Amino acid sequence: MPTIETTTTDVCIVGAGPSGLACALKLAARKIPFVIVDGLEAGHNGSRAVLMHANALEALSTTHPQLADEIVAAGVRSKLILNVSNKGQRNFLIDIDAANRAYTKYAFCLLIPQHIVEAAMRKHLGDVIQWKKRVIAVEAVGQQYEVRFESGDVVKARYVVAADGSKSTVRQAAGIKYVHPQTGEESGPGPKDMSFVVADVVLQEPIPASVPTECLQLVAGGGVLTAPIPAAKGQKNLFRFYLGVPGTPPPAPDAAFIQAILDQRGPGSQWPEPAVPKIEQVIDSSRYRTRCALAERFFHRSPGGGYIILVGDAAHKHGPAGGQGMNLGICDGCEVAEAIGTHRQTAADSAEVFEEYSTRRRATAREVIEMVENMTNFEKGGDGWGHYLQTKMVSTMMKVPMFTGRIAWRLSGLGHAKKVAVAA
Repeated sequence: MPTIETTTTDVCIVGAGPSGLACALKLAARKIPFVIVDGLEAGHNGSRAVLMHANALEALSTTHPQLADEIVAAGVRSKLILNVSNKGQRNFLIDIDAANRAYTKYAFCLLIPQHIVEAAMRKHLGDVIQWKKRVIAVEAVGQQYEVRFESGDVVKARYVVAADGSKSTVRQAAGIKYVHPQTGEESGPGPKDMSFVVADVVLQEPIPASVPTECLQLVAGGGVLTAPIPAAKGQKNLFRFYLGVPGTPPPAPDAAFIQAILDQRGPGSQWPEPAVPKIEQVIDSSRYRTRCALAERFFHRSPGGGYIILVGDAAHKHGPAGGQGMNLGICDGCEVAEAIGTHRQTAADSAEVFEEYSTRRRATAREVIEMVENMTNFEKGGDGWGHYLQTKMVSTMMKVPMFTGRIAWRLSGLGHAKKVAVAA
């Protein structure tokens, strides 16, 4: 029979995605003992998030500047965001560099797949992740929680960080509801859920003028996003596509399925002389359904004084517009590590530091969800005068530098950065 292990530590992080890894890196920098586990056999390697914004890079760089530099070096810096119609007309342009360079050295959207970011974070963290650890129960015992796994192993910790995704077992164990941010009703599958395809593809040469090779582009009304992403050695013309899809797409859409969408409503599809990109190879593809959700609170205290704290998708969920998910999760992870460090130094057991974390990060998540929902509604467009007038109005407003600067600032997340007091 296999040996059953029981480990006692200060913090147990459940989930080794970006938010869990960010928390682990910050705890390691503070020399706070922790265990990090994940139910997968190894790290993610498929199509997921593809954008990093300034706030996440700034948060990582405070303790791991070399990590932030390596991530930036591995990605494509998109200093502009283009929004065009499928007829090729430019609706607007957001100059991220001009708007934000006075406030950060990361004045761009970094186009980089999530699995590359995670790999860099794991390298700096070291070989400490315990894989194939699927949680089956989380129970409060005295001042600690006992986290139990399918293997029979147990981790005892005062602080449990739920970084285990939108279907979080840890959140459910804490009895925290996952609700719609507007209605307050419990979130669940519904007819308004959006389906989309995420695909990494190699495009045939020559790359048509309808597809920029140095920046992010949104095709309004078509529900299509194109992003040039770093290619493996010996590879070129690699792009990430996000494609809104009515109904239910196949689990791993092939080139024919994706090409049909591009031909119908992709970039260049309605140009006087069509300039639709042609797919040479699909490297990876998957489907997702998304809806917005927000945990009713971001922490739970047991009667004995143990804490469960939520980060990332365990705390909030929204669509891919604006590339906010990975960034929000990384900043959650960084801040919860700070909160744990502060709480450990508090003589009296007070939940105040976690109340502050929950209030601040929940308000941030709510604001981001609202922004993403508005962007999604604009991107998917529609027929008739309503959509036409909306597009004209937004295009006119986006010609005002102060307005586009505000959008660039909101996308960067810098306005949500926690202000740290500096001793005199």
